[in-house]
Amino acid sequence: MIDPHGQAATGFHEYNYSRVEIDQLSLTMQLADLVERELIVPIDVPLGPREQPARLLYGTPDFIRWLNDRIQLNEVSPLLADMTPVEQLDNLFYLFASGQRLAYSRQFRYIKAEKHAVWELKTPDFRIFGWFPARDCFICVFGDWTDKVKDHDLYRGYRLETRRVRREMGIGQNECVQGVDPNDVIS
Repeated sequence: MIDPHGQAATGFHEYNYSRVEIDQLSLTMQLADLVERELIVPIDVPLGPREQPARLLYGTPDFIRWLNDRIQLNEVSPLLADMTPVEQLDNLFYLFASGQRLAYSRQFRYIKAEKHAVWELKTPDFRIFGWFPARDCFICVFGDWTDKVKDHDLYRGYRLETRRVRREMGIGQNECVQGVDPNDVIS
């Protein structure tokens, strides 16, 4: 079939993808590859019946083991917080996944101002270290007790170890959020 301009019609319309759509597709493919290679595991956060995930959470297999240990042991808060440590994690993950506001510095922050920063998600009892491969998507690598991290000044060690894990996964510098502006990582 020939169109009015004398060109062969293919039945398909040309579509120009935006940079954002290409980046989203690239991220989706990267995450799917990491999941398929069992380097990360999606963390499914229960949401309400009319809620859809607004942000994505993943964890390394070691982080998932740590998380499952915390859930099974259901430990008491060493800080005597109102919520148990597991309830704190559940609440933080719910706030993150549902797209609700997170307070910078109180619930998340970068560890060191650097181009491809390592970030932490925070509860009164826990620190979770990882990175944002894209806005609204966090990969959890390590979790530990807040008092242990602070008492032994483990921030540098967890930052360096998270960067090592990222390198071992083959994550390039362009495959994580650059910069330390909270608005670059959380909408």
